[in-house]
Amino acid sequence: MKILSGVLAIALIVMGVFLYNSKQNEEALQYSLRSQYTNQISDASEKLTELQKSVQSATVFKDKTAQVEPLENIWRLSSEIKSNIASLPLQQDFSNEWMNYLGRLGEYAKLRSQDKVPEDKWLKVTNNVATNLNDFSFEWQNATTEMLAKQQSFSKWQKEIKAGEPSKTWTGMSETVKGYSESDFPLTASESDDQKKKDLKAIEDKPVTEQQVVKRMKNTFPAFKNANLVTSSSKPDAPYPFYHIQFHEGIRIGYADYTKKGGHLLSLLIERPIGDNRITQEQMKAKAEKAVKSYGFNDVELVETRENHLYWHVVFVRLSPGNNARIYADAIQLKLAKDDGEILGVNALEYIQKETLPDQKLVTIDWNEFFTDQVSVESERLGYTENERLQQRLCYELMVLKETNHGSNTLRIMIDTETKEVLKSEMLN
Repeated sequence: MKILSGVLAIALIVMGVFLYNSKQNEEALQYSLRSQYTNQISDASEKLTELQKSVQSATVFKDKTAQVEPLENIWRLSSEIKSNIASLPLQQDFSNEWMNYLGRLGEYAKLRSQDKVPEDKWLKVTNNVATNLNDFSFEWQNATTEMLAKQQSFSKWQKEIKAGEPSKTWTGMSETVKGYSESDFPLTASESDDQKKKDLKAIEDKPVTEQQVVKRMKNTFPAFKNANLVTSSSKPDAPYPFYHIQFHEGIRIGYADYTKKGGHLLSLLIERPIGDNRITQEQMKAKAEKAVKSYGFNDVELVETRENHLYWHVVFVRLSPGNNARIYADAIQLKLAKDDGEILGVNALEYIQKETLPDQKLVTIDWNEFFTDQVSVESERLGYTENERLQQRLCYELMVLKETNHGSNTLRIMIDTETKEVLKSEMLN
């Protein structure tokens, strides 16, 4: 009995030491995180001050050489502050608005350095930005100083940041930056069209019921005909209304999303263990092509395959009915199991966001004059891609081989058929 009592006493002591050490480790981690976040906030504050100076400098010089450094600084600092903000547990609405504003500012400076923004427009925008950054910096300093000065527990700090009801300070700052974005960088016509496309504004189909969507899902994916289903609707603040269907069938669990307008498939994701068998790449392609046709996507072509140790990832793009050009923005992604080729994932959002394509001239280009003697054109076809203004442009899509003394490289190049501008160039090997 004494031995048992001794063992229990030792066990309690060991448990107490373990809990004490765990608590100490947890507190050490919290202090470390708080220190890290404090440093990130301080770094962002310093860079915000530098950004203000760079924007002011960019409004001073007319000489292009003198403008190079401030423009580069604006682009660099905007990117670095975005990185700081992304690593901080700030309230989401503010982070999104502030990162969007910084991104647009950096991109605008980049376009100015490429002479794609006229001087009068640049000066107007940067003068507004300079004023707004000066005003905003005071709000930023006050908010971050107040947050760090509280010296409250880390868990309480985290809880406040993630609160369902954001603080008035951060909500106000979010609205402030949103106002800056709308006044300093109003959406262009192409950007407005792009946003409408992302919000599925072009869908004019009649709304469908929850029962109709469930029936459609079971017809499209007969393997889940007898699955246990739970259906819900998107939240009121979602960018577009959709039905969310969760299902469970044997070893498979997953979900599918369908638009409320028209009942279009947005996405599908299935989780299940992957066996040891492996099908060939050709078998996988055949299964993928059969699947997209069974889903009703009859105007697409397979353009890309990637793999890891468990899955194949396949990309299809829509073909333009007029010229058979690939519309890369209208894509469908599939995820297939490597053991038997079962479709475990579908993403059709980009396909549903169907692009509006412009009428465009096809100017004949002599590739022997366009490229150096080291380059040979291996294949040529038509494809659509977007330019920096988010406009869809018809391009000559070329696969070219460049020979050098050290070997050869294959490149995929997209060249505007009307302006001859190179919109994309990527090395494939």
